[in-house]
Amino acid sequence: MVKVLLVDPALAMLRDRFAERLPRDVEVAVVADFGDEEFRRLAADATVLVNARRPIDASTLAMAPATRLIQMIGAGTDTIDRAAAGRAGITVAFNPGVNRSGAAEHAVMLMLALMKRLSSTERATRAGRFAPGEIIADGIDDLADATVGLVGMGHIGQAVAARLAPFGSTIVYHARHPVPGVVGLAAGPLPLPELLATANIVSLHIPLTPDTQHLIGEREMASMPPGSYLINTGRGGLVDEGALRAAILRGHLAGAGLDVLEHETDGVNPFADLPQVIVTPHLGGGSRNSMEGVVERSTANIRRFLAGEPVRDPVVA
Repeated sequence: MVKVLLVDPALAMLRDRFAERLPRDVEVAVVADFGDEEFRRLAADATVLVNARRPIDASTLAMAPATRLIQMIGAGTDTIDRAAAGRAGITVAFNPGVNRSGAAEHAVMLMLALMKRLSSTERATRAGRFAPGEIIADGIDDLADATVGLVGMGHIGQAVAARLAPFGSTIVYHARHPVPGVVGLAAGPLPLPELLATANIVSLHIPLTPDTQHLIGEREMASMPPGSYLINTGRGGLVDEGALRAAILRGHLAGAGLDVLEHETDGVNPFADLPQVIVTPHLGGGSRNSMEGVVERSTANIRRFLAGEPVRDPVVA
């Protein structure tokens, strides 16, 4: 029997849905945690690994000698050592754009939550404190007055721009190439230093690569306007978290909204002591609509692979 192993415990909720869409002679299993002991046991005879956040390198693949396909559920592939997969003869595939709506709306939600002081005001009223005058005196901002800088203008970046436009925000972007599809929505592209100096909300929508590791560090944050906000729904490694903490503590940045962390599989929020930073547990692509697309596209690709057909959206090592 062929085994498909879901190697991120967050995917446990999808097990039955994967099983429903795969042939009856395919076993679908799921890990309970990120530990090696269970993975080694379950992956020993797994033909397909389905992944979201688990780091997979040569040592991981050595525990999965039968694996021939790694199917990523979303657009990110930074958790995979693609060179190691290639050496092992393993195909890696992903699902670009599958979660664009959920991820885009999550980014806008974080912007609004920060500007409207949602977390602190909700906590205050839950504790019985109703002090609107104090909150208004501290300052509440509007997206209509914001200049939003989008770093990356792929599927998700374009979806964010489309959702911001009705608010009346000024939208600028940084991308490797001009994006004709956003003419009328966004001005740009701008060089990254110019975008950082211009926008009072910077939102990250690019993949994590060696070139983008800590793309936003101490120097970049210092160049942002005082009182601005940083949004990261891309990958945690895009931001130097130590520099972000320092920028928040000295009051240069007003806040940050993070759906991703550099070490999020550790289950620790490094900003738990800073109310100016909202952290969500990588939920941006987790809407019902997005998950339906993930299941449908992933299982369709697995069926192709098992039938000996070329998979869609393979990742080049």
